[in-house]
Amino acid sequence: MSDTIATDSLFSVEEREALHVLVGMIVPSSAIYSVPGADDETIFADILDSARANEAQIREGIAYALASALGSDMPLEQLQSELEGHPVMTPVVTLVMQCYYRDERVMVSLEIEPRAPFPKGFELPQGDWSMLDAVQKRGKIWRDA
Repeated sequence: MSDTIATDSLFSVEEREALHVLVGMIVPSSAIYSVPGADDETIFADILDSARANEAQIREGIAYALASALGSDMPLEQLQSELEGHPVMTPVVTLVMQCYYRDERVMVSLEIEPRAPFPKGFELPQGDWSMLDAVQKRGKIWRDA
């Protein structure tokens, strides 16, 4: 749970609710891999805390998402294709990825020791490109604009 109280929040209730929906669309939970989504309470609290460093750009992404939802008369959850790949969403996606992949549960699911990368670092076999085979076999995972 975050130490931030509602009155300390950077965002209005509407903005927080929209951001909560957005982060859940960016990284949904997976029962198959037993990992939470980015809308998990702990991860979302980290996202809200970390948004301070890039507040204006995050707010712009939220505003764009809300305007898109209002303009189409569709719930935000159904607008994923309109939001994907739009440049104004890049700071939101970047923030979500940073917070998501530092969550201990996610690190453990990736079989990575949940610790800071420095000073010990992480050993990777040099020249072992086979680690990318699964990603390459996955194929295209995005929609054309």
